[in-house]
Formats: sequence, structure tokens, C-alpha cells
Amino acid sequence: MPKQENEPMASRNGNRTTAKARRSHVAAEFFAGIGLVRLALERAGWKVAFANDIDPRKEEMYAANFSTEDFCLGDIHQLSEQDIPDCDLFTASFPCNDLSIAGAWEGLSGKESSAFWGLVDILHRMQSRRPPLVMLENVVGFLQSNGGKDFETALLALNRLGYCVDAFILNASHWVPQSRARLFVVAKQLDGGDRYELLAESDSRPRPLVQFICSHPSIRWSIQPLPALPQRKTTLVDIVEDLPDDDPNWWNEERSKYFFSQLSERHLAAAQRMIDGQTFQYATAFRRVRYGRSMAELRTDGIAGCLRTPRGGSGRQILFKAGKGKYQVRLLTARECARLQGVPDDFVINVPLNQALFGFGDAVCVPAVEWIARNYLTPAMKSFLHTAAESTK
Repeated sequence: MPKQENEPMASRNGNRTTAKARRSHVAAEFFAGIGLVRLALERAGWKVAFANDIDPRKEEMYAANFSTEDFCLGDIHQLSEQDIPDCDLFTASFPCNDLSIAGAWEGLSGKESSAFWGLVDILHRMQSRRPPLVMLENVVGFLQSNGGKDFETALLALNRLGYCVDAFILNASHWVPQSRARLFVVAKQLDGGDRYELLAESDSRPRPLVQFICSHPSIRWSIQPLPALPQRKTTLVDIVEDLPDDDPNWWNEERSKYFFSQLSERHLAAAQRMIDGQTFQYATAFRRVRYGRSMAELRTDGIAGCLRTPRGGSGRQILFKAGKGKYQVRLLTARECARLQGVPDDFVINVPLNQALFGFGDAVCVPAVEWIARNYLTPAMKSFLHTAAESTK
């Protein structure tokens, strides 16, 4: 973990192009994955001028949909600050493996999630060229990792670089039929900071986050009021591809019966109600190990479970279709996973299924990030420009 002295607020002058002189807001995305942060930012009027990721399989999907002229494939720890253009925003969806409750809980010192320090090191070296805004995205487990110490350490590292910080949690279910809660941090320069004493619980700042903020006065906070989150207008049926009964994606009778046999008594009863219905209904399922055996758990509320990277059989989400006295079973398709992330159907998917599932499982919900850009990042950037202009008078 890099150790730095407290640093003064970064200068916006010198040999860099000032933010005031630019007409459009420019971003660099680190841990870019397949480019869904870029898709969201561009929908909100931002321009992405630089992207970095270490995974060539994700770059392949990125290249099918965006220009890779400014894409730098490689380890963030090996990046030179000279390769990164002047930007208004850095985004970083750094690896969650060591912060997730499904992982080993090794925290920011873990092999994967320690990549966060690569971003901190870049910001440290950029000095006068630091962007006024930085946005982090990760699993909600980041808040609890190592008893909250990892989250505190990360935020204090941003403080030392001259940023005050804000945090909120958004669930993709407000935009798409997928339960996917994610923790976001926005770090800001040129801000008074220390605004949290009137903080109240909300959909975007639930009690555990509010308690963390209020119990950590050593962190320099700048809490921005957020508008109410939207109400989702779609359900699972709206993202399902209409595949014919003889499509090879549907499992054969033997495999389908085995899935059915893995349902517990409660989930079996829910499946039977669907089968007995007069219309076809859809549910999703994951396999989990319960009491030493693999079991299938059905979700019937019209929302898919959180997309995962398929590092094993349990990582692949299953679709269950039933009604009119029968049922069918298959895995979610790549296109259905794309739709669950709010990705339009013109997004090119030209890779094998598992590769696509890895890409979408590690990605962000596009309309959620677009909402952040429109309701937070763009207003914050305008405020920064106004403050910077006033300081030069």
C-alpha cells in the first residue's frame, strides 16, 4: 500500500490544459472491462479519452463496440502517467474478488483488489494533472471488508491526494430486473468538505453506510444530496429472448429433470405453481451448496439474481419457464445478460458464451451509471468549473 504525506490540493494550472478551456467533459476509465462505464458516460454527454484493462478477453468485446485507439491493455501498476491524457474524471471498477462475501475476504491487500493501489499511485504521480473527479465502483462488501478498515483506508488515501469523498449504494433493480447492489464513491477536488452531520437514511444511503459515514469523522467527507431513485418499469419477462421450444439452448429432458430434483420442498412448490398456471411465467435460479449437496434455488419475483462471473457451475444463472402444465430449463443467454445490465441490443456480442458471461458479470449496470453521470458527475463538474473560474478573478 503506497504511503504518502498529506498533499496540498492539486494545481489546475502549469503546462496542462485547464478544465475551463475544454468544452466537453473528458473521462478515463480504469479496469474498463467490456466498456459499459463508457457506454453510460457517453449517453450522458461525456467523452472517454483513455481506457485500461488487463484482460485481453474483455478487450476483445470492448473492441467490437468502441474504438480501441486509446485503449491500453496491461497491468495498471505498469502504466505511465504520461500515457494518460488530461481528464475531468477517472473511473475505476477495480476487482471485487477480495472484497466480496463470496471471496476470501483478503481485502485491499489481496491479489486482485490490491489493484486499487495502482490507481492511487497513478494519481499520486500525476500531481498537477489530477482530475477534479474520481469515481470508484465495487461490491457492497467493500464497506464491511476487514471490519470497515479497507473502506476507511481507501477513502483516507483519496483524502491525502487532495480529494473529499462521498459514497452511496445503488441497486440495478431501480432500472433493470436484476438485483445488483453496488457501492460508489465520488472523490472531488476544490470542495469545502465535512458535510455529513444532517445525513439521513435513504434508498441510496442505507443505514450501514450512514453509520459508517457518521462514525468516521477522520475522513474528509463531502456528502451531496441525491434525488429519489427511479422506479423500474420492466420485469424478467421483458428481457427474455423468445426462443422456440426446439432451440438447442433449452436443456434436454434428463438435464431438466435433474435440475427439478435439486429444488428444495419450498422451491419445488413454487415451481409447481408456475407449471399449473394458465400462462407461461419465468423465474431464475442459481445452484448453491446447502447441507453438503448442490441445490437449486428459484427466484420468482420477476427479478433476476445478481449476474456473476462463471468460475464454476454455480456462477451460471438458470432460466426456468413454466406454465400450461409443462416447464423448460436453460441458462440465460449472453443477450439476456446484456439486457439485465441495461445494454441495448445493438451492442455486439461476437464471443463464446462463457467469455460473454465473464464480461457482463464483471460489468456495471449502464442506466445506473448514466444516472450518476447526469445527477452527480456533470453537476459536480460544472460546480468545479465555476469555482475555478471565480478563483481566477
